[in-house]
Amino acid sequence: MQQDLPAVDVLMSTYNGQQFLPDQIHSILDQHGARLRLLVRDDGSTDRTCTLLRQFAQSHPGQIELLADGEHLGACASFGRLLLAAKAPYVMFSDQDDVWLPGKVAFLLRRMLQAEAAHGRNCPLLVHSDLCVVDRAGRLLGNSFWKYQNIDPISGSSLNRLLIQNVATGCAMMVNRALVQLAAPIPPEAIMHDWWLALVAAAFGRIECLTEPTVLYRQHGSNQIGAVRWDAAHLARKAATLFDRRPVTENMRRTAAQANVLLQRYGPQLSQQQREAVAAFVALPSSGFLQRRLHIARYGFLRTGWIRNLALLARV
Repeated sequence: MQQDLPAVDVLMSTYNGQQFLPDQIHSILDQHGARLRLLVRDDGSTDRTCTLLRQFAQSHPGQIELLADGEHLGACASFGRLLLAAKAPYVMFSDQDDVWLPGKVAFLLRRMLQAEAAHGRNCPLLVHSDLCVVDRAGRLLGNSFWKYQNIDPISGSSLNRLLIQNVATGCAMMVNRALVQLAAPIPPEAIMHDWWLALVAAAFGRIECLTEPTVLYRQHGSNQIGAVRWDAAHLARKAATLFDRRPVTENMRRTAAQANVLLQRYGPQLSQQQREAVAAFVALPSSGFLQRRLHIARYGFLRTGWIRNLALLARV
């Protein structure tokens, strides 16, 4: 019976998403294996997005709920507000322009329930999968987002690695109530909601990776984050800016600010080793040339791939 299935809140933040929104909502409503509630917050759209959302909510009462708002907050803060409104024991996140593959919810939920059986429901858990990368028409660009971006979600899931590079994509993840209660509210300094949830899960719980793609991750030129193919052309573009320190300096400032909030909020709960590593990361922007590189080596503040890390050491 439907009532016997676990409840899952799917959180969607929209902004001028009228073109792809219907396909995404239909792909969510077609999921099975859980009692789904799609909770949507619009972030100040000026196109027909809000009209479409009202039509969907009226035709699917009890399945789709709209968070009455409209203030433009940006993606991270908008998802943060949705997270505070979530009530179900399990929470997922949806972009407005992707397509969920059949069985996605059941697949992630099955692994989540296995993880809770092994580690307890009070353990903060994050389960995430790979994604397929497609263009605006849905044509396949890459059958693995992790390979497309040259990301290692297994070694990259440790706290020290997550401080500098996120490997968990929000639209491909599920989190449990224990993680929501610990991680919320998402601070203004968080770079993205999924990155913050991954940091908290790595510090206090577990992150589970599933290699099977569960999402068609659409690239159309207006993505909030988006995917960049890790190929020769991309490396050539990067090489041309190898010694431009400005992007790395800004990224280091933002990641250090995010890490500082983690340290301030959870300091007493972190292990001594974790506190030392996070504090060293927070200090990187204000450290000297040699000390920055020593801390990166000592604490393993590394990204995926030797090319990224050589570039980091050359520009940090």
